[in-house]
Amino acid sequence: MGPATPLSVSLPPPGGLSIGPFTVVEGRGRLVVTGEIDIATSGELASVLADLLDGAPPAALELDFGGVRFLDSSGILVLLRAQGRAADRGCRLTVADVQPTVRRVLEITGVLELLGLGTSAEAADDAPPIR
Repeated sequence: MGPATPLSVSLPPPGGLSIGPFTVVEGRGRLVVTGEIDIATSGELASVLADLLDGAPPAALELDFGGVRFLDSSGILVLLRAQGRAADRGCRLTVADVQPTVRRVLEITGVLELLGLGTSAEAADDAPPIR
């Protein structure tokens, strides 16, 4: 038997970000975002949003955050800048399907309603009753 061959395994970096797919149906765009939005990944999201909004943006753009598990202040800044850019171009940018921890960050920072999410009290009112 010869010497053992070292095993090389490539794992995705923790805290990564995945952006896409982007779809447009009847003038409404939807961009799926998953992972963590922080200082290391927020530039990538900013770049994608700038590309989408600087071209011919749809009338409305929804960011599906169902898979976003972390958001820091750099991510919030990207969202606010993108929303301003969208408004300047006649596009309504909203965020949807936000996880509770990310929702709480948006609520604490006061940007929850700006991103079309309403307050957590309103969300609780809209939720079906627990039986």
